[in-house]
Amino acid sequence: MEPVSASYDNNLETFYQIWLCDPVNNSQKFRDAQQQVRSSINYIKTFEHVTECEQYIRSLSDVDRIVFIVDDHLGQQIIPRICQYRQVLAIYVYGTEKQTNETSFKQFMKFRGMRTKLNELANLIQLDCKKRSRYECDESLSINIFSSNIDQEASTVELSGQFIHSQLLIDCLLRMKSTETEIEDFVNFCKSRKEYQGNEEHLRRVQQFQNEYSSEKSLLWYTKNSFVYRMLNKALRIQNVDVLFLFRFLIRDLAQQLKKHQCSSSESVYRGQSMGKTEIDKLHESIGKMISINSFLSTTRDREVAKMFADKSIDLEAVLFEININSLLDGIKPFADVSSFSDFPQEKEILFMLGSIFRIDNVYQDENGMWIIQLNLCSDHDRDLKPIFNHLLDESGNCESILLAFGNILQDMGKFDEAKTYYDHCLKQLPSDDHPWSAYCYYLLGLIATEKGNNDIALDFLNKSLKIRKRLLPLSDPSIADTLTGIARVYYNQNQCKQALDLYTEALLIFQQAFGKDHLTSAMGYTNMGVVTTAMKKYSEALDYHKKALAIRKKHLPPDHFRFGTSLKG
Repeated sequence: MEPVSASYDNNLETFYQIWLCDPVNNSQKFRDAQQQVRSSINYIKTFEHVTECEQYIRSLSDVDRIVFIVDDHLGQQIIPRICQYRQVLAIYVYGTEKQTNETSFKQFMKFRGMRTKLNELANLIQLDCKKRSRYECDESLSINIFSSNIDQEASTVELSGQFIHSQLLIDCLLRMKSTETEIEDFVNFCKSRKEYQGNEEHLRRVQQFQNEYSSEKSLLWYTKNSFVYRMLNKALRIQNVDVLFLFRFLIRDLAQQLKKHQCSSSESVYRGQSMGKTEIDKLHESIGKMISINSFLSTTRDREVAKMFADKSIDLEAVLFEININSLLDGIKPFADVSSFSDFPQEKEILFMLGSIFRIDNVYQDENGMWIIQLNLCSDHDRDLKPIFNHLLDESGNCESILLAFGNILQDMGKFDEAKTYYDHCLKQLPSDDHPWSAYCYYLLGLIATEKGNNDIALDFLNKSLKIRKRLLPLSDPSIADTLTGIARVYYNQNQCKQALDLYTEALLIFQQAFGKDHLTSAMGYTNMGVVTTAMKKYSEALDYHKKALAIRKKHLPPDHFRFGTSLKG
């Protein structure tokens, strides 16, 4: 498959090297130093004015990390203004004036050093990058929270939805079959990106990857400080599904290798982390709940090693995760000792699979001011999670095409543009418009257009779907009812309530004929009819429809299902 274009920030990695220097000092030596640092931090941004530089820093997201380099003159102006920003990780000063003393900068916690020679400054930055790169303590953890509390607020329900859909996305990526071109597609993507042009070290490593990569070497490539590790972790943290799709072969290979080298002993492992107080408070409020980590999680068997990485700064607290592992649990995601693959075997690294699930046992601050977060590794078969997870797996698993299933999960997550990409690609793969999947693709594209408020485009797609389905299927087929429901929603959006109600009624009759009157499709139909009759100010009729929908959902769904609020809201 051709690589899809990423629609995100041009920087595919977490780290930025941002330089602020007076035009007088912006010489070839500066550019040489920037290129030297590119072997560790590819993305370069150079500014000559303080205000413009500060505005750019403020525009970056909280998951981005900046290594900031400034000359001593401009540093006195900007460092006090930016040192509190979460994005700013480390500050380095280039001393251009002999009388400048680095003592004046040492009051700022993020100041790492001053050098009067640019090559020495670049060496210092590279050394610091090497120290931090294999242990992502400086990078934010992307965590989803799942609550099994029946009386959830809407915001909690939304968080639980993110938890579930993140798990489904991982499952879908793992189920995708390998293709002959997937590694070549990934390599071509890495070579063609504009932001990597001129970085000879990067291009050399990409070529090395193409020549040497195999499934057995996936852990070796992940644990070294390379573009593979940096790109994958950024994509996981910001849910860049276009890049994750290109990484599907590596995610699949890593899962297989972790399973192959799975630890068999029950033990405790640790992770040092810097976290914001808001993040810690959210976890404290979630004691007893489950969380999933949206990345591969590096930990260590050595508590003291982990504590070395738990740094405190102006805006961040020192955090130590204590993770208790019961390896006898059935259904846990794989984890393995990867010390033998690492450049730092002394760290005794245990790597957990992407999407690993934990339950928060306790969150407290010890006598030294360090936050301790105690977690227990959980199974995918946990009694709170299994009924909901299985129900949604059945929904996504019913789709024969994995590309369509992937698109469906993205659509459920509200990533409509990304979902459309995969539906369009699936359409191009089909031999003709008379294929049943063509009708399904047009139906899904119609739903996306509806969500985006493009009613005319939506009707065009949905009518194409209806025409194909009526030609290929019996008129009593439930997929025809699905399409009628989609068209009815567009009519409702256009305030054509009578036409919408007629189509919802027609769809309901087909669903009931196919599945019986107590099926969840009938609940959906009654809810839709309740919404329309409310808009028509037929309140008694609307209430009756919503009560029927609620009664059916109570028979089928667990009480904490994150979609359960539909009937109650009605």
